[in-house]
Amino acid sequence: MENNAITKQQTKATAHESASADSELYKLGTFITAAFAGAIGLWSLVCLSSAMISGGGPVALVKSMFSAITGS
Repeated sequence: MENNAITKQQTKATAHESASADSELYKLGTFITAAFAGAIGLWSLVCLSSAMISGGGPVALVKSMFSAITGS
């Protein structure tokens, strides 16, 4: 007869496995940061184009910006 004993093996997390998990978290954080930066960039383009359309074009927008800065 064969002896079929159930053995328990202890597993330990190595430094390599821990570093891999940290690396994955950094990748996720980088992706989330890039997604928010992209969304803010798109929103700024929408706002700028809206200002150009309602202000009469890019030249009028620049004139309005300088008059707002100088107070005239």
